[in-house]
Amino acid sequence: MTKASLDNHMATEVRLPQWSMGMDEGQVVMWHKQVGDVVAVDEPLVEIEAEKTTDDVLAPVAGTILEILVAEGETVPALTVLALIGEPGEAVASPAPASSPPKVQITPVARRAAKELGVDLAAVTGTGPGGRITEYDVHSHATDTPSDAVGDRASSPTATVPLTGMRKAIASRMHDSIQSMAQLTLTRQMDATELIGLQQSLKAEGTGVAVTDLVLKAVAIALNRHPALNATLEDDVITLHAQVDLGVAVALEDGLIVPVVRDAAARRLPELSAEVRDLAEKVRTNSAKPTEVSGSTFTVTNLGAYGIDEFTPIINPPEVAILGVGRATEVPTRDGNDVAWRQMITFSLTIDHRAVDGVPAALFLQTLAEIIADPAALDD
Repeated sequence: MTKASLDNHMATEVRLPQWSMGMDEGQVVMWHKQVGDVVAVDEPLVEIEAEKTTDDVLAPVAGTILEILVAEGETVPALTVLALIGEPGEAVASPAPASSPPKVQITPVARRAAKELGVDLAAVTGTGPGGRITEYDVHSHATDTPSDAVGDRASSPTATVPLTGMRKAIASRMHDSIQSMAQLTLTRQMDATELIGLQQSLKAEGTGVAVTDLVLKAVAIALNRHPALNATLEDDVITLHAQVDLGVAVALEDGLIVPVVRDAAARRLPELSAEVRDLAEKVRTNSAKPTEVSGSTFTVTNLGAYGIDEFTPIINPPEVAILGVGRATEVPTRDGNDVAWRQMITFSLTIDHRAVDGVPAALFLQTLAEIIADPAALDD
């Protein structure tokens, strides 16, 4: 290729993918390649932490890394250009006039952080490429600012934790969920005596099936009978999904991730149980792929292990419902002229009232209660 053709040929941009509908930004964790390195098509370039998962961005073309535009540790919006790939000598950008002083670049996330913290960006020193001001720089400046410069503070020691990464993604999605939906929670106490008895029998047989697995299977069957709950609402269109892709909330030290069991209603119980354990291990070891933690049609979240009886779960958009599971408690119930102790679990169903009315939601809970009370079919 001649010099003239090189000058007219622009390098290929490597952009931050938008792996899911809720992904607004991503953080560069580590660059696998550096400027000048030769890469092949689909070779891993950079590790990105986005939404609630970590994955690699692959090279869209073969060539040489001409420029890296986003530094490690920096958070940028989805579709931001991360790097340029081409052949040495290819055009990458029009140089600024020599007489013009360099303009300090500021990432959108850094601007937002500065506004929230009341930081004057003119006083911040950028540590990114070319002196770019990053979110880290803003938080670092805010931390280093003397207390008398930002007003009186309590004399007792305090700590600040930047709202970043997974915690920030959760905060954004939950806030959007509450702000955009007409959420209503219905609760129902269900007799889980037979369900817990079945789990104990399966445990004695050496299976790893947990009570949660039985609940998930029961929920999937109930959703097949009440498709209005197995739905999503986007752009004023309600989509009823034929397949139950069940989200299972998994608590981590710094947040919550919802891996997805695909086609849960069609899974046999041992298979479903093994899949839940495998997905939970992946998210806890930060090895889950974006496709494994997105695209659910209904979510189940369980706080029973933490002693919670009932609560108000917040819907995971664009889903129209979410089910909260409380702890099992022994409750005295009338049995003819006698009193019997039964294991009861309270289920809390939050619905988006724009898409689902109270009666269909109540009927779903009724069906679920019938399956929980007589769970023999779950082990088929």
